[in-house]
Amino acid sequence: MKLFWKNLDEVSKHIASAPGLLVTLDFDGTLAALAETPDQARLKPEFKSALKALSALYGVSVFILSGRTLKSVRRLVGLRNLYYGGNHGIEMKGPGFTWRDAGAAKVRNMVARMAADIQERFPPGTGVLVENKTFSISIHYRNLKAEYRHGFFSRMKALMSVQDGLLHWRRGHKVFELLPRGAAHKGNALNRLSKKLGNPLGVAVGDDLTDEDMFTALAKKGVTIRVGRKADSKAGYFLSGQGEVLRLLRFIVSARR
Repeated sequence: MKLFWKNLDEVSKHIASAPGLLVTLDFDGTLAALAETPDQARLKPEFKSALKALSALYGVSVFILSGRTLKSVRRLVGLRNLYYGGNHGIEMKGPGFTWRDAGAAKVRNMVARMAADIQERFPPGTGVLVENKTFSISIHYRNLKAEYRHGFFSRMKALMSVQDGLLHWRRGHKVFELLPRGAAHKGNALNRLSKKLGNPLGVAVGDDLTDEDMFTALAKKGVTIRVGRKADSKAGYFLSGQGEVLRLLRFIVSARR
C-alpha cells in the first residue's frame, strides 16, 4: 500500500481524464467517525457539502455502500441524486435504479427468528447490541462490559460453529455479522452499478474487512483507498485516518474541475 498523498500526480491524471467516474464510499469509519452505537453516527455538514459538490459534477456518480440498512444510510446522508447500497449491497437504490437480492429476500423470516434468538442470549445489560437489519444481523460488541467478555466470545464461538446452508458469519470492526450465504457483497454490488453506468473509472474508499470486496473488484482497473493502513489489504493506497476522507473528497472535486 502507498500513502495516497504522496502519489497525487499519478492518481490525479486518472481521475481528471476519465470520461466517467464512480466514487464508492463506505459510511461508518469512512464518511462518518465510528460511534459507540450505530444510532449515534452522524455525517458532519462539511462532509455532506463535499458529497453534494462531487455528485453535481458532470460525469461523476457517487455511491454510498454500507453494511447498514438501505433506509438507514439514505437517512443519514440525506442527499438526492446519489446511489445507495444497504446490507453490503443486498439492496440498492438510486436515480433510475432499484435492485434487491432475491435470494436474500427469501431468508428474511429465518433472519428474523435468528435475531430474536440471539437477542435473548445477549440482553442489553451486557453491552452487546443485536441489530436485525431485515436481510442480515449485526452483533455489535464495542460496548461489551468486561465481566461478560469471556461469556460473550464463548457463546459466539458456539453460534458460529453451527453451520447453516443458508446463512454464514463474517467479522468486522467490533461486530459479528450473519448474512445470507451467496448474497451480494460490496464487490459485486459495485460491479453491478458500474455496469449500469457504462463502466466508468471506479474509486473505492473504505475502512473495514467488508470493504476489501470493493478493493478486489477494482484491482488493476480502479483507484482503491483504505482508511488506515493494513498490511494485507487489497487497496492500492491508504489514508492515515477518517478525518482525511474530507480532504480526499475535496481533492477529487478539484481534480475533476
